[in-house]
Amino acid sequence: MHSINLMDAYVIETLRSHGVSNETILEETKNKNTETFQSVKENMDFTTLELLEASGNLESILKEGYQVTFLTSNGLKNLIRMKYDKKADEDFTFDDFVVRGLEISDDETKELEALLSQNWNLSKDEDGVTIAPVS
Repeated sequence: MHSINLMDAYVIETLRSHGVSNETILEETKNKNTETFQSVKENMDFTTLELLEASGNLESILKEGYQVTFLTSNGLKNLIRMKYDKKADEDFTFDDFVVRGLEISDDETKELEALLSQNWNLSKDEDGVTIAPVS
């Protein structure tokens, strides 16, 4: 699994959350047409995808997943919102840098655990997923 920075994850998940398929992301990036993504979010720099493509890693990042190199608490909340359409104070609690009560599928839990940077721990019980900073 490849490591990417938080902004690269935001770019990918912004496109996905707006219904852009992995195949379209890959095709438009290979053809250096990332400016077409500006219609999704005008002020986002999608050229970062071209750097991931040039490194030879974009396809596997899109298909196999990624790990964020360093994930802040706000970054975590934003990724949960973008990736799973779950919001703090509506779908889970966020207090003292801890996510509690997040209800996602087992597959989504595995996916989320894989993308978390090393500064987070994930656990799951009958109350849902909990994500806390490593102590």
